[in-house]
Parts: sequence; C-alpha cells; structure tokens
Amino acid sequence: MLHTAMTVGTAILFFKKLGMSCNREFFPYGAGIILLGISTVLTDSGFLVVFNWAGIMLLFMAGMVRCFCGEGEWNFFSYLKMIVMMGIKTVVFSFHIFNLKDLKKGGREGEKEEEKREKMRSVLVGIVIAFVLLIVIFPLLASSDRVFAAIFENIFQMPENLHISSVVVIVCMTLFGILIIYGVFYAFAAGECCPKEGKRRNYEAVTGITFTGMIAAVYVLYCFVQVYVLFLKNDGGLPEGMTYAGYAQEGFWQLLFIGMINFVLVISVVYSFQKNRILDIILTVICGCTFIMTISAMYRMFMYVRVYHMTFLRILVLWFLILNLVMMTGVVIFIYKKKFSLFRFVTAAVSFGYILLSFLHPDYLATSYNIRTMEKMTAADAIYMISTSSYDAAPALAEIHVEELDYSDGFYTESIVENELRQYFRRARQDDEKRTIREYNASVWRAAQVSPWKES
Repeated sequence: MLHTAMTVGTAILFFKKLGMSCNREFFPYGAGIILLGISTVLTDSGFLVVFNWAGIMLLFMAGMVRCFCGEGEWNFFSYLKMIVMMGIKTVVFSFHIFNLKDLKKGGREGEKEEEKREKMRSVLVGIVIAFVLLIVIFPLLASSDRVFAAIFENIFQMPENLHISSVVVIVCMTLFGILIIYGVFYAFAAGECCPKEGKRRNYEAVTGITFTGMIAAVYVLYCFVQVYVLFLKNDGGLPEGMTYAGYAQEGFWQLLFIGMINFVLVISVVYSFQKNRILDIILTVICGCTFIMTISAMYRMFMYVRVYHMTFLRILVLWFLILNLVMMTGVVIFIYKKKFSLFRFVTAAVSFGYILLSFLHPDYLATSYNIRTMEKMTAADAIYMISTSSYDAAPALAEIHVEELDYSDGFYTESIVENELRQYFRRARQDDEKRTIREYNASVWRAAQVSPWKES
C-alpha cells in the first residue's frame, strides 16, 4: 500500500518538475492504483495479489500515456499499441541510469561549471553505490561478528538474528522498483510518445457489409433458439434424449469466448471500413446478439451453479460476462458517436469492475454462498472448500457446523473434517504471528481472529 502511494506521489512530483499540469488527468489512474494497493493488503488470494500488481502497472502506464500523449485522435488499438511500446521502452531505458553521459544537461555552460557539475554527479553516484552495497554488506558483517554488531547496536538497534535472505530480497525489490520507475519516466520524458492516428475506414463498406451481414444472420438465428428454448423453456425444441437442465448447463464457455471475439470484431470493422449506415445497423445487430448471448451464458452459469455450487472461477466468469455487457454498451455508443473515447471507457469499466471484485473477495463470496444455499452440505463439500480457499474465506468457514454435515457418502468422518478446519485456522494463526509490520495482511489477521479454536 505504501509502495503504491509513493509511486503516485513520485509521479506527481515528476510532473511538477517538468512543469506539467497533469494532476487532474492522472488523478483517476492514481486513485485506482492506491485502491489496488489497499486491496493487496486486505486479501490473501494469490490470484488477486498477482492481478492487483498487474492492474497497478497497467493503470500507471495508461495514466502516463494520458498525460504525456494527450487525447489526440487515437483509436482503441493505438492506445493498446502505445502502452505495449512504452512498456518495452521502459525496460530498455531502465538501464540508462548507469550511463553517466545521459545525466548531462544541454545548454551553453562554461567548462568550469560543467566540470563542477560532473564532479558533483560523480560524488552523488559514488554515495548511492556505496549506500546500496552497504545495505547488503553491513548486515552480513554484523551477523558474522557479535562484537562488531554490538558497536552499532544502540544506534541502529541491530537484531541478533538477522534474516539475510529477507534483507537481500528487500534490497533487490527496491532496486528493481527504482529502475522501473526511472525507466518509465525516462521513456515518457524522452518525447517519443506521439499520437499517430492510424488510417481508418479505408476499405469499401460493401466488403464489411457482406461478411458482417452473414455473421449477423447466423447470430440472429442462434439468438432465436436461445429465446425459444432457453428463456421460454420450450422443451419441444430439444434434441431427443436431452433434458432442459442438461441443455441449460452447457455452452457458457463457448459463449464467453464468442463475446470476446465480437468485441474485437466490431471495433476492427468500425476502424477499418468506410462509414456506412447499413454497416452501422449490422454492427448494432451483432452487438444486440452479443447481449443476448452474454445473458444466455449468465443464465446457463446460474443453472450450473444451482447444481454444482459456486467456486472462485465461476464468480470470475460471471464477473467477466457482466463486464462484457458494459463494454459492448460502450461499443454501441462508439458506432454512432465518433468522438466517444472507447479506450478510456473500457479502461474505466475494467478498472472499476476489477477493483470492486478484489474488495469483495471472491473466495469469501463463493464459500459464503455455498454455506447459505446448500440444503445439506456434505463432508466432501466442506473438505473441498477448506482445501481450496484462501484466508479470505475464513469468516465463512468459521460458520461450518461439523456435527451438522452429511457423512452418508462414507468418504470422511466428523473427526477428519474437524481436524481439517483446525489445521486451516492453526496455519492462519501461525502465519499471522510470524509476519512483521511490513508483511501485515488484514485477511490473515482476520482469519486468526475468527478461529473457533483458540488453542495454539
């Protein structure tokens, strides 16, 4: 959390140093970065932690592009291309920090002044190098000789048992962060972020009308089947031997990918073909069919969850389907409104949606939903939730009453399930106790507090 706040603060200072009034434009991105940093402290889910950091980097790059490149007349794919290119340049320019020649400023200064500046830079670089090396060397020396460590004990409060591996990891992560931040600022300050509007609507609209019209016709037929069989529940339209429940519980993965394909397809057609009213109508039909397909996939998923219960992955699928509906709404607006910034709309939708998801803790939602909705929870269900859940789900798992579970399948006994629960909360307490202030995690702390068993 502190790292994200420092990153945003450094960016603001950087804008001020360059004389840029960009705080207002960068604010939404900075707010999203800080919220993701807070979410990382509040969750124990490895999935969320990884994607939180990925989201932080993407938001930071998008914010820098917004500030340095401006609005321009960029299309959706130009934004994506620029973020990728600046990401690559960030890695390349990160190593320029070791090139002293790049530290020289232009201008007509006297030779003596330039020599003085060069000496000052050399001294500063030497101090930085010595400081970095001593961060690693000093703990090693202190841990190897207690007399040497005692000399500095009162000043630095040196612990007797130093975790050298932790020190090395912290130093490496700090250096890596410094290099990346330097590379980002260097890449954008170099002035190579220039909006270049790609050619759009060069191809004849007839070509677009032809293939999108054929695709739209197939989609309309498919959507008619969805409405007639799935939504209106007309079993007469089902193949022989297939039940309505079996029909409803399949196909959502395919529809999920089709929704993604349609999103890219419509945007590509809008940018690639000449403006045409008929083409716009066909694309709108495709978007409308995408809405029906997405709702169909959601309906199928809910039917599936009703039988096979909720999991982390199924929550992610439902989340993405809802997000796809929002993004396709933006695409429909973009078809008819040329100046609509689709990229910023999608960035805002994805950022807000993911931040909300990360704070809701899918592990907890899935476990809590299952405990509340299962008519008779089996021991196997309880064991599965205990073994697959992070500490985010601890408050829900603490509500499991072992004596009320169904043991009729014979796979597990009451003592086995109780032991698994005890081990889950015991690991949470042990994990919480060994964490330092820097490693504090609210989810782990909460899991240790809600444990029904307080013994050590």
